[in-house]
Amino acid sequence: MAIDFKVGIHRSCTLYTRYEYRGNPLSDEAREGHRLITSAAAQELARDGRQLRRLLPFLRDARVGALPSGATPEQLVRALQAAVGRSEVIAVISKPLAPNRSAAPIQQEIRPYYETVTPSQLFGRTQPVVRAARSLERPRLPRLPADDGLAIWFARPGDVLPDGTIATPVSTPLGDAQPFGYSENAVGVDVTDLAARGVSEATESACFEQYERDMEFCSAIARPMSGSRGRAICEKNVFDNYQQCRGY
Repeated sequence: MAIDFKVGIHRSCTLYTRYEYRGNPLSDEAREGHRLITSAAAQELARDGRQLRRLLPFLRDARVGALPSGATPEQLVRALQAAVGRSEVIAVISKPLAPNRSAAPIQQEIRPYYETVTPSQLFGRTQPVVRAARSLERPRLPRLPADDGLAIWFARPGDVLPDGTIATPVSTPLGDAQPFGYSENAVGVDVTDLAARGVSEATESACFEQYERDMEFCSAIARPMSGSRGRAICEKNVFDNYQQCRGY
């Protein structure tokens, strides 16, 4: 007969008599079992009284020698170690069971994704805030091009613009005008109408086109600047330029 035998708390093996064991006595499992029994302390082998009561008839069946019915635990332990040492008893450590491949797959929880930031990136992002906190100053927001609309519009040639460039004169319909000679009035020309216009029809048309473009610019910058007040100032300057272009 074969019996399971515990050694200490966490180790165990199976004991076989020599004539009933059908395995290889030189296998790794048999060698490990041999080493486990022969090297164990007496206290580890004798700690369980119930398995010692099963050990006595097992040793008698293995024919390891005469054992008295009232043998002490120490005598039983020494007899077991001697029988294993002489290969009269084969101690085998069971192999761990291989995992069942047909079992259902383990559902692994999908871990959430978090953006990773290196220490240098994190340090670099916090520098402007740290400097502003130390100096007790409000962080400076980036300046938008629309913020400089009025400054650019009212700049004169030679002024330094907010972006660091120098203002240059912009050509107007009369910027390249040339003197013209006097000519007699054509028959049928209304003198009053000519006096009211002051310039030729081509110049009048060019001035009006420039006037419309300037008014569109005022509408574009009114919202990001100062609303109706900024638009009114811009439109007044546009009208003055238009009148100047027409000769008034």
